[in-house]
Amino acid sequence: MIEIFNAVSNIAVHIEKDIFNGLSDEFFDVNITDEKLHSKIYAKCTEIIENEFEKVKSVKCALSKDKKQMCTINPNGKYIIAYVSIDNVELLDVDYSLGTILCVYENEISPKNIKAAAYITYGPTFQMVFATANEGVKFFSYEGEKFVQKESFRLSSSGKINSTGGNIAQWTSEHKGLMQSFFDDGYRLRFSDSLSLDTHQILFKRGGIYSNPATNENPNGTLELVFEAYPISFIVELAGGASVDGKYRILDIESLNVHHKSPLYFGSLNEIQRVKSTFGA
Repeated sequence: MIEIFNAVSNIAVHIEKDIFNGLSDEFFDVNITDEKLHSKIYAKCTEIIENEFEKVKSVKCALSKDKKQMCTINPNGKYIIAYVSIDNVELLDVDYSLGTILCVYENEISPKNIKAAAYITYGPTFQMVFATANEGVKFFSYEGEKFVQKESFRLSSSGKINSTGGNIAQWTSEHKGLMQSFFDDGYRLRFSDSLSLDTHQILFKRGGIYSNPATNENPNGTLELVFEAYPISFIVELAGGASVDGKYRILDIESLNVHHKSPLYFGSLNEIQRVKSTFGA
């Protein structure tokens, strides 16, 4: 797993340098549309990620959220890397921190086969979280041209952050009532619409709740299990928190395919118990 960790570290440095620390001239063109610019950024990040994993013999193939096409890297490897190359690239225009999310599956994609998960936050907050079942959640900050390990995250039983997404007009009555109850109890709204950054905020503040709920428009939520909900849930649980779709533990839900979406609630244990009570679990 050390080779995969090193690959993730190298990916972080390359993307921070090439994308966030001053886009190169090829990305700056007054005639380019946002759509084409974003496509170029996705392509560049995908190239960086796959080039780094090509150096790791234990990695069999890689699968990006953008393309959903399995890319064979080393046929004799055993790990499948599922990743989000850039988490909500649209926020790049307003100088938000964004991130990369990665999940390492052994032999086949299933929550039972996750061996590691990681996310990277770029821009003003250039940091990395890498988690394995054996060593728990490790937090690194980039200092002096290298990643330096910091104190590991551990969630408190309760927090004060309420990070909720979705179109408020489309919220269900259950979710609306639940969110209002948190605000009535003094929780602060902290939401960026970047899953990696919102996760980092919950972990860094040692507690609270994140939610990407089922809505009337999107009854299955908008986050995909394989690329987003599984890796983030893996990290959160190892940090002492919990993650559910409202009723059921995310890591007990088997993905039907790579497009499978789910509502997602994660955070401190007390907050998630309130979620489960609201939805009748």
